[in-house]
Amino acid sequence: MHRALALFVAAAWLPACASLAPLRDPPLPASGDLLSGVTTRAEAVARFGPPHEIRASDVGDLLVYRRVAVVDGNPNRYYGQDRGARLDRYERLLLYVDRDGRIVRWAVEPE
Repeated sequence: MHRALALFVAAAWLPACASLAPLRDPPLPASGDLLSGVTTRAEAVARFGPPHEIRASDVGDLLVYRRVAVVDGNPNRYYGQDRGARLDRYERLLLYVDRDGRIVRWAVEPE
């Protein structure tokens, strides 16, 4: 009887533990290679999600991803007159994709 109760409690708590579990895919380190293992458009969309914008380029499509580069951690943003205001700096990750769906070149530029 106690075993069945223990199994029932464990099964009931299992979904709650999933929300407390660590990230399955940790964020990419800033110093690491952004595109390690990403060679096609499908792999880029699977890794980074849908692009923020799609433009035309000389080789095909240009996928534009926007990501946070710097988050302002100034104490005045928390306690001073700027309370609640955030100052984030973004950068664009540009992926040049040819007609076959392969990433030909990429660039990172500040926004």
